[in-house]
Amino acid sequence: MTKLLKTKKFIFGVSFLILLMTASIMNTVLNDGKIRQAPLFYDEKGNIEKAPPYPPFDVYLFGSDMYGYDMLHTVIEGAKYSIGIVLIVAFFRMLFSIGFSYILFRVPERIFNVIKAISEPLSFFPQTLIAYFLLRTVVMYTIEGFHHPFWVRALYEFIILIMVALPSLTVQLIEQKRRVWNEEFVESAITLGGSKRHIYIKHILPQLYEEWILMFGQQFLQVLTLLVHLGVMFILFGGTIIGDGDPPSSVTHEWAGLIGLNKRFMLAHEWIVYVPILFFTLTALSVAMINKALSDWFKHKDMVRNNRGI
Repeated sequence: MTKLLKTKKFIFGVSFLILLMTASIMNTVLNDGKIRQAPLFYDEKGNIEKAPPYPPFDVYLFGSDMYGYDMLHTVIEGAKYSIGIVLIVAFFRMLFSIGFSYILFRVPERIFNVIKAISEPLSFFPQTLIAYFLLRTVVMYTIEGFHHPFWVRALYEFIILIMVALPSLTVQLIEQKRRVWNEEFVESAITLGGSKRHIYIKHILPQLYEEWILMFGQQFLQVLTLLVHLGVMFILFGGTIIGDGDPPSSVTHEWAGLIGLNKRFMLAHEWIVYVPILFFTLTALSVAMINKALSDWFKHKDMVRNNRGI
């Protein structure tokens, strides 16, 4: 563990995520979630001298949006939603997949092949399209307003984002468990009369938990990418508000929404969309670096363990 904590990749990744989440939560607690806004600037004659959007290094370090709100402050405020949503979805994807794979990994080969034949085609179909068609009618604002309260929309979106990955992920975990189940040490435990539960806890879990930790990081990155794709198509977490003649707006300040809503400024005021993209990239890079550090540490542990065995 000491070796892992001294790894630069791990330190950078964890530090970035902790600092970002802490700043976001503190802004909500201490500042009631408010975001700095720059007013119009007038000259001595009362004429408008500067108006938003302000470019980077002018009024604010990362510039402002069309309404003068600080882009860096906006991204920080939305960090707890963006990272929190992804963490929750990735966690429950792994949790439910582990649970379902525990129930199904000892089914007869014929039944497993049927399950695999059903789930494999789904893995080739884009999750973004599945989620889009299932979410569009629920999260979109209509003339009558939202048909469901915020908590229903949020819960429904969590369920869809979790479920779209369950078939392929569950089959992947089943294959892992079946592979370990066929190892000689497991067969010896079965011969000695070990129960399925005992063998699972004492022999299979110790062999697979490291892979599952790395898979959690992979799911984090997958959900992060999925949210960006949905954001570009105006499927925003919690709901998308579309008014008469007004551009779409988001219920929260989560990053996918900032990217999707502001993509129209890509050519004219590009920093408005580049700032959330930058933080999405840094977050993905941080998680990838944590996963790489964990992978190297697990390999080191295995090498030390094998040397001691020799």
